[in-house]
Amino acid sequence: METMAAALPPQQRTGGIGRRLARLLRRKRTPSGTGMAYSVAGDEFDDSLDSSINSLNKLKLSGNLAAAYTLDAFFKTATEKKGAAPPPPPQVQPSPSPAAAGPELAAKHAFVASLFAGASAVKAAYAQLQLAQHPYDAEAIQAADAGLVAELTKLSDLKRRYARDPAAAARSATALSAHADEQRHLLRTYEITARKLEAELRARDAEAARARTVLADELRAAQDLEDRAARHGRRRSTLAALDGLHLSGLDATHFLTALRHTVKSVRGFARAMLEGMRAAGWDVAAAASAVHPGARLRDPAGDARFALESYVALKMFAGFHRKDFALSLLHGRGAHDRRRFFDEFAAVKSAATATELLDEEGGGALREFVRDRYLSLVHERMEAAFFFGGGGGQRAAVARGGGAFPRTAWFAEFAEMARRVWLLHCLFWAFDGAASVFQARPGERFSEVFMESVSDGDGGGVVAPELVPEGGKLSVGFTVVPGFKVGRTVIQCRVYLSSRP
Repeated sequence: METMAAALPPQQRTGGIGRRLARLLRRKRTPSGTGMAYSVAGDEFDDSLDSSINSLNKLKLSGNLAAAYTLDAFFKTATEKKGAAPPPPPQVQPSPSPAAAGPELAAKHAFVASLFAGASAVKAAYAQLQLAQHPYDAEAIQAADAGLVAELTKLSDLKRRYARDPAAAARSATALSAHADEQRHLLRTYEITARKLEAELRARDAEAARARTVLADELRAAQDLEDRAARHGRRRSTLAALDGLHLSGLDATHFLTALRHTVKSVRGFARAMLEGMRAAGWDVAAAASAVHPGARLRDPAGDARFALESYVALKMFAGFHRKDFALSLLHGRGAHDRRRFFDEFAAVKSAATATELLDEEGGGALREFVRDRYLSLVHERMEAAFFFGGGGGQRAAVARGGGAFPRTAWFAEFAEMARRVWLLHCLFWAFDGAASVFQARPGERFSEVFMESVSDGDGGGVVAPELVPEGGKLSVGFTVVPGFKVGRTVIQCRVYLSSRP
């Protein structure tokens, strides 16, 4: 078409192109079309020019953009500049023959493809290096680093060869192989990325599962504490056997009743502490060994509860033999007589709950006792482990003098235990006559008169034969609950027995 446009005059060229367009339109016309044919003679071409242009829009465009642009310029010249002087014939530039341009262009394409393949190989090697770092694997990191260096060396060699002889470097590349290498490296990059995402997903799932397990354990422990607090609330009338008690009618039976309720409360709080340790992942056997380092537990995992109960009881009964509990803030209680202690016992026993009693004006001495025993018994790291770091605020609330105590199930159970120890202390000093408290030292021989073995349950202090080692004797490992002597009555102390080395 370019040769015809350069050789023919504009008038003849217009008619020839019109005739060719008419033939083209007749070929493209369908039987169901408009049925209108375009003529190629005289004025009919001019009248149907717009229709012919509209019909051209329905044809598929050619990939030769230069020819399409020349055709548009021709129509514009034919319609808008009629009678104008014909333009000078264009200068036809000689184009290189396909035979001469094909190999050189293919070589350049192959070289560029090799560059992209090398870049994708470096990307895949770097992705492999990142994958080896999480989790850390020294051998995998070294291998990935060596692979990355090798790919960078290949790119560097390609650059040097192209700098020396561009044509030779381009001819040495193969387009098909380079495209295949690029796709292979891209696929490897995607596989590495997928493995990395899968590993991260598994780690997130494991972390979420651990968090759900810990949260479930904490919720279960909190629910148990609330249930125990509710049971304590429902059983606050358990001391009903001591109702209507008079100072003149006190005897050892009343003290034994109050002691049983106190020991039950101590055992319940020790159990709650043990459950909190297990939920926090602590080693309960190691905790028991820390409480009584010299004791040899027959079943470290199972008998840890006795060591923890001993820890709670001995902390709560510390200073029990003194009227002021050996607390400087309670030194004024040293002057109280037995009537004053009995009246305080009746007042504290009549309160509905320990938390209500702590909020009253007259609970100053009990408040100081509760504050001192809580700070001594519950370690700050224990609170942090039991309550996900929230124990610090609870401990601070207890340590503040004159402030309100925490309103949690954990502290409510502790306060109830402290109230019962306080009641037992008041009743202890309300007796007329000598009263004392004692405990067995570790390593002492077992005495059925003054001791009762916790391993026998309700065995009344008789040592089970299977506990006695062959050819040896049992001795006291540690005291779990201290014993008392009220008047002429001896209440045995509860001890844990271990074999004597």
